Formats: sequence, C-alpha cells, structure tokens
Amino acid sequence: MYRLLVIGQEGQVGQAIKDRIQDQCWDVLFTDIDTLDITNAQQVENVFKSFRPDLVINASGYTDVDRAEYDAVVAESVNAYGPYLLALQCHNLGALLIHFSTEYIFDGHNHNAYLEADRPAPLNVYGRTKLQGEQYIKTYLSRYIIIRTSWVFSEYGQNFVTTMLLLSRKNAPIRVVNDQVGCPTYAGDLANLVVDIAKDYQAATGRYRFGDYNFCSDGDNDRYSGVSWFDFACAIFEELDKYQSGEQGRNLIGVTSVEYASIATRPKNGILNCHKISPIFRPSDWRCKLRHVIAITMA
Repeated sequence: MYRLLVIGQEGQVGQAIKDRIQDQCWDVLFTDIDTLDITNAQQVENVFKSFRPDLVINASGYTDVDRAEYDAVVAESVNAYGPYLLALQCHNLGALLIHFSTEYIFDGHNHNAYLEADRPAPLNVYGRTKLQGEQYIKTYLSRYIIIRTSWVFSEYGQNFVTTMLLLSRKNAPIRVVNDQVGCPTYAGDLANLVVDIAKDYQAATGRYRFGDYNFCSDGDNDRYSGVSWFDFACAIFEELDKYQSGEQGRNLIGVTSVEYASIATRPKNGILNCHKISPIFRPSDWRCKLRHVIAITMA
C-alpha cells in the first residue's frame, strides 16, 4: 500500500492535510513533536525504517519570526537540520519529500513578484534557516518538491486572522503594518495541493516535476500587487461586520515597519509569482477563503 508520512500534524497545514487526506486509500502516518522530533537523528531513522514511506510531507517548522532572532540555534535545528535528516532518509528509501518554505528567503527589494529562480537574500534568522533547509534538501535529494508560500491563515490554531479576531474583542487600538505587501494563503489550499501531488506521484503521471514551486493566493495574476498587513486586517474586520453589529475595524491604525519596530526585519515585498504551478493547480482567491474561515469561526 502507498505510504505517506505527514510531519507536523498540529500545525495549520498539518491539520488541513489531516482533514483532507482521510478519504484516500493510503496508509498514512501522522506525527507531531511528541511522536517524531525531526531534530533527533535516531528518532527519524527509526520512523523511516519501521514505516518505510513512499512520500514524506514536512509541514513542521519553527515559524515564530521575531523569537527566532534570539532563539537562532533552535530555529536552525528545526528549519535546517531537521530537513537535512529527512532528506538523508528519503534518499535512502527513494521517497519523495514535499517541504514547505517561505517568501522570507527573499529580501523584498524586487519591484516585481518573486520567481522560483530569483536569488535568495534573507533578512532575518527565520528566512536564513528556511533557506538552509532548502539547500540541504537540494544537496541530498533529487526527488523533492519545495513549496514556497506566504501569510498562511486558516481556522486552525493561531494565525493573523485568529489574532485579529481576538483583538477585535478588546476596545483598544490595533496597530498593523501598512508598508509590507504579500499574498494571504489559505492552509486548506496548500493541503489540497499536496494531496494532488501525492496522487500524481502515485499514478506516475508526471504533472508535477521535481523542484521548487511558488504557491499563494492570487499569485498567478499578472496585475496582482499583493495586499499589506493593514489591508488584510481591514478585510478581516469587514467580514466580521457581517456577524457583529458596529464597525469592527474602528480601532485599526496603519503604521510603517519603522513605527512598528518588530524584532526581526521583514521583506517589504513578499509577493510570489505562481505562474509555474498555476497551469497544474491554480491558487484560489484569498478573500473567498477568508469568508469561509470567518463563517466557521463565528458559527
């Protein structure tokens, strides 16, 4: 039977995959930090030897961008050393590794959306460690698919949408950066993508070639200029207004990156060009997915 190993089942993408993969006739092993610590070489080897996966989906990662600046050793262990161990084991078994990366590997100085082949130049520890993970995978594997995505949101766990909904309950100003642009992306779309890749790989139809892919909402639109975090927050509160009376976004204040003064420097332009993958699997409109998430949250 076709065996899939899904790492990081408690994260946004991991939970979305779990919700969408159950109907497939596959033998699937879901793991989290309690059952598989990808920074523990012996644990990784043991799981691979006992389960012998045909395909591995790494949905784990150290994603706290600011904390990574003073927790660099742990961030590097999870985002770089962990993928290195997974790559070695996938190489030994001939398994395909699907790995998630980020727009933070770029510096955000481009005037256009970033292509897969553009030169990486991370501005912070998080971006640097994610790039290291990519490099390890490419060094030790030929069978890999790296999916670079951005601004992931969902009904699961903590993310920008759930944080804004929580802050909406407090009668206090909400300061949101208005000079960083990117592409909000629904975790369920990422889950549907990896399920489609898994089906393609099992059937050996070759629609997906090994290598890098950008995938984010609206990234296949030539005229799409992205949205700022402030724009995203405004859209969240506009949807919330449909369920609660009053102007939910009345406390929103747009500020510059300098005024916000976060610990980690972030790219001003995080827009990814998705033309490579869109003929195979099209990204969806993030606004439609935002309505879906708000409807679930307010039900």
